[in-house]
Amino acid sequence: MDIQTLNSIKSKFVARQVADELVIVPLSGNVAQMNELFTLNETAKIIWENIGENQTIATLKNLLTETFDVDDATAEQDILKFLEQMDVLQKYLN
Repeated sequence: MDIQTLNSIKSKFVARQVADELVIVPLSGNVAQMNELFTLNETAKIIWENIGENQTIATLKNLLTETFDVDDATAEQDILKFLEQMDVLQKYLN
C-alpha cells in the first residue's frame, strides 16, 4: 500500500484514543466492526495522524526522525512496515 491509498481508505476506519493508545476500528457501511480492534504504537499513531494528501514517505520520515530521534533508515523502515500492515487490514473493509 502507498500513502495515497492509505489516505483514501483512512475514512473507512474510526480512530479513538483509549488511555495511552490509539485504537482503530474498521467500518462496514456506517457501523464499526467492534470485533476487529487494532491498537497503534506511538510510531504508527504519528504516521496515522499525519497521513494526508500532501504527505510523502520523505515528509513522514522527517517527522519521525524529529519526534523519536531515530535515523532515516529506521524511520523509513517503520513507515514501510506500517503501510504493509495497513494493507493487511484492508481485508476488514467492506
